[in-house]
Amino acid sequence: MVLRMKYLSKKEKKILKVSLISCLTTIVLFFLLSTLTDCNPIFGGVLYSGDLPNQYLSFFQYYRHLMLGNWSSAGFSFLNGLGGDMAGNIGYYLLSPLNFIVFLFPASKMNIAVYIIILIKLGLMSGTFTWLTLKWFKFKYQAYPVFLGIAYGLSGYSIAYAGNVMWFDGLVLLPLISYALIRGIRKNVWLAYSILLACAIIFNYYIGYMICIFLVILFLAYTVNNFENRKTFLHQFTGFAISSIISGLISAVVILPTFFNLSSNKLSQADFNSNFEIKTLISGGKAVSRLFIGDTYNDWAPIFVGTLVLIVFILYFIDGRNSIKERITNLVIGLFFVLSITVPKIYLFWHGGQQTIAYPYRFGFIIVFWFLLLAAKELSNLSEYRKESKNERLIAAGIYLLVSLAAVYIRRRIGPWNGYAWLAVVLVIIFGILVYFSDKRFVRVTLLLVGLVELAGNAYIGLNHLGMKSGAYPSYVSENQSIISRIPNSDKTGRLAKNYELNNDRGEGYTFNYRGMEEFSSNNDSRISSLMTDLGFSTFRYFYYYQTGTVVTDAIFNVKTFINSSLSNQSVSPEYISYGLRNDLKNHPVILKQGDKTAYRNETLPFVFAGGLANKLKFKEENPVYNQNLVLNSLTQTKKDVLSYSSKNAEINSKNINLKFKKGKFKAKRTSENPGTITFTYSNLKPDQFGYIRFSKNLMEQIVVLNSYQMKQKPDYRLPFTVSINGKDVHLQQYTDQLIGVQADKDGKLVVKMTLDGKSNEVELKYPRFVNIDQTALEDKVKKAQNNRMKFSAFRDSYVAGTVKTDKNENLATTIPYSKGWRAEVDGKPVKINRTLKVFIGLKLKPGTHQITFKYRTPGFVIGALLSIIGIIALAVYTVYLKKNKTSISQKTNK
Repeated sequence: MVLRMKYLSKKEKKILKVSLISCLTTIVLFFLLSTLTDCNPIFGGVLYSGDLPNQYLSFFQYYRHLMLGNWSSAGFSFLNGLGGDMAGNIGYYLLSPLNFIVFLFPASKMNIAVYIIILIKLGLMSGTFTWLTLKWFKFKYQAYPVFLGIAYGLSGYSIAYAGNVMWFDGLVLLPLISYALIRGIRKNVWLAYSILLACAIIFNYYIGYMICIFLVILFLAYTVNNFENRKTFLHQFTGFAISSIISGLISAVVILPTFFNLSSNKLSQADFNSNFEIKTLISGGKAVSRLFIGDTYNDWAPIFVGTLVLIVFILYFIDGRNSIKERITNLVIGLFFVLSITVPKIYLFWHGGQQTIAYPYRFGFIIVFWFLLLAAKELSNLSEYRKESKNERLIAAGIYLLVSLAAVYIRRRIGPWNGYAWLAVVLVIIFGILVYFSDKRFVRVTLLLVGLVELAGNAYIGLNHLGMKSGAYPSYVSENQSIISRIPNSDKTGRLAKNYELNNDRGEGYTFNYRGMEEFSSNNDSRISSLMTDLGFSTFRYFYYYQTGTVVTDAIFNVKTFINSSLSNQSVSPEYISYGLRNDLKNHPVILKQGDKTAYRNETLPFVFAGGLANKLKFKEENPVYNQNLVLNSLTQTKKDVLSYSSKNAEINSKNINLKFKKGKFKAKRTSENPGTITFTYSNLKPDQFGYIRFSKNLMEQIVVLNSYQMKQKPDYRLPFTVSINGKDVHLQQYTDQLIGVQADKDGKLVVKMTLDGKSNEVELKYPRFVNIDQTALEDKVKKAQNNRMKFSAFRDSYVAGTVKTDKNENLATTIPYSKGWRAEVDGKPVKINRTLKVFIGLKLKPGTHQITFKYRTPGFVIGALLSIIGIIALAVYTVYLKKNKTSISQKTNK
């Protein structure tokens, strides 16, 4: 680097120094602001930005395990929920070159490592944008490009989506790619463009896809504005097309496996966008008027760049020094962006045809970039004094003031309303005055300082919605690493589950390197979620929980170890949740105890055994008892049910509540301002009897865990509905009927208490029912399956082998999730893979003893790797060709 700097011109060195100032200023500002808003984990904060704490941290822990030697999990991994292909997760989350920073920290400090990565990326965003503006435009005042770079790094997009660390590589590269594209058009030199675009796609294909769309827009805009003749345009288009295709080829090693992974889950969900709509007026009103952002889930485009930038942006279209053709071109681009925000089909096009969950307008960084680019062009123009310039500035400020007043009116009419809207109007007036007199040096200094204060204020308010004081992560990781490391290896051959987690993180199998039972990823196979719903678990397309497991589901899914926490809910910190009860396990063998944690050993079906494939089952909606019995009996080819509803009824008492019963349901209505309670008392059970309470779907929706945002913003918040069993609170997840593991006291008594409070005045729920367990029936089924188990000679993430004996009425059943990459051999010969429960690997076998082998190869990886090699070769050949062609043209010109 020192040698490189030595050969740089004085101008290039100055550009790099100014860019570095922009980079470091953004890093310092974000560090200070995140500290003040409890988002800085170095000082005990949590950047509670949506999926960062409840998903991404666990992916980075997986990355750590993978790079430290667990290479077998790179293809198919049992850390991925019940198991799944990792291509999509790796391609989306884990390919940034800055991820190496995680190795500078211990696993318990992963939250700090990721925070440092975010800091660096935000700084690099500012630095690369400042660099671009200095390369493209001439500024008399160097403070302008520094300010613009900071505005890019601390834009509304950057703050609202600060936790989406994997998106920011593309934002860092976008200014560099844009520069390389225009350089390619001008000089027919495409090497840097191809490499940078390939990097953007590889680092994060999703953001890379959006960048590709913008590059087409940028290419068309530049070539239209600088059109010479048809021949020149075709020559430019050919270079652009070839170099872009080469970038796609180079990135194929990532793109193809990811595409195959997504095509079997996310992309196969044809109904996902059926009810999608955009609230145009609300979205537009918030985007314009709420200059200081709120939270990230309010349907608005996070495109805040500061009032100064927006006034100067408007001035660009008024300034006569900008060509009419150029201004018309940018008006067309602006119209396209407006349609992108308001028209569902164009919105979905930006997002690869898929509706977004949370985080709306993910392409907003493109609009931010465009705003700032035109503002940079205009600020470079302001270096030249013109008499008419002041009038143009006044008009631009007036236009934006009118737009802001209109937005305030809209907000007053449709809400939600807050004082920030009027503050935005005041800022427009202040900035308008300062821009008008910006020919004077002290006014320019004031203008930029006020601009920085506005950017910092926006970042502060945005981060304040995302921050939370908590130091739970390091101690939580260390404690659970200790517990899981003490579990005997024989118990780790199956799956592990627990009834507590941090930040709703359903990826703790990644964090602690165990075969888990929960999943949260956009690459999740929704068919598994559907099965889990029928069995009584909280699920959605992208996730499934396992806190409400039973002895039956433990057996079905080979959950050999269950760690139960005796903590009361949220007793450690707001985001550390002990979910529900698994008191049904208290008669199971105890593996170990540590603090409030107890690890129990379960008797389960094997991972692979001779049994039934269970592909033609007809589940009953919202009936987990029936469905669990059905699956277990079908897999083991037995008939006796393990679970059954008790015929014993509970004694019901209420206080401040009016009750009405109808067909297994009851309606409860509060009769006063005081909390209303309903108590169901089972007093006729056996002493210490184990079983379950079936709670209905709509009850689970009432008692969803109080989230950290409410805890921080409303400390006096009163939960509208709570449930306790024998005095212990039950806080679970919604979506389906669920079974809660319980144990009667020594007198055979079990008390379920429901409380209506806060704003809740009326509920209608199913009657809670007690469910019995036939332990003998369960043991018989487990014993039969264990006698028919496959004896493993190898069991790794992507390779399973062993021998099994089947009778005439049995096939090979597994709970290994099916994916297109699996290949099966029976007695050395390839065979077609069938299914178990429609989602797991299964084989139809003839009677006898068989040698079984399952091998996993990531679909598309080999072809993708070959295409990447072809792309690299093509890039080298094309670069040499262009260089030689340029040389020959130059020689002809000299002659």
